[in-house]
Amino acid sequence: MTPNNAKRENLLLNIIFNIVAPSVTFSKLDDLLEKVGLEGMLSPTQILVIAVSIPLAYGIYDYINRRNVNLFSILGFANVGLTGLIGVLALDGLWVAVKEASLPAIFGILVLASAKTEKPLIRTIFYNPDVIDVDKINKIVAERNEESAFEKLFSLATLLFVVSSVFSVVMNFVLARVLVTSSGGTELFNEQMGRMTWISYIVIVIPGMAISIVAMWKLYAGLMKLTGLKFEELMHPHHSKK
Repeated sequence: MTPNNAKRENLLLNIIFNIVAPSVTFSKLDDLLEKVGLEGMLSPTQILVIAVSIPLAYGIYDYINRRNVNLFSILGFANVGLTGLIGVLALDGLWVAVKEASLPAIFGILVLASAKTEKPLIRTIFYNPDVIDVDKINKIVAERNEESAFEKLFSLATLLFVVSSVFSVVMNFVLARVLVTSSGGTELFNEQMGRMTWISYIVIVIPGMAISIVAMWKLYAGLMKLTGLKFEELMHPHHSKK
């Protein structure tokens, strides 16, 4: 199966298995075991191992099913895996803050560093030929000699994405320092990590998504202006027909 006809990722399953399930495992599994009379059945470290296993197992399943590497699972495994390592080594909560800040920092650096390469990451995200009618847009841009303005649109999208990453770095570090006060390997650590995950989606992820949506809309609005196409005409035919 080639990448062009590979099965598409299931966004809902990605969110459930790479974000929600590990977070719930961190924060609620011990309480659930206590309610059913199995208190103390699993140690905090064992709970961490289970949480790490969820995105890993889903990533393997998704690879077998689609023959494509699941980026969400890699990030989910890295995130939960690093947290598990902090727990197993019983490290100070400071390392959680470092870990939480490092992931968006790495992503922002990758976006920025790839901007001048043959395959900018921002194009992979927003200008995917499986979704956008890339050939048609490129042809019109070339016919109108708008290549310079075309590149500026991606530069703006890259800048906004980097701004979103910087915001996430700062807020992740601050939030982790405030909420995770215990050392790894304890029940309290697991509870605090679960709580931080949910709160981070309200104060970090949602604003970050808003910035990303602005970046996406700026790009697509610019493409519509450059090409004279309507939004649905930017989409790949098999999407616009839906």
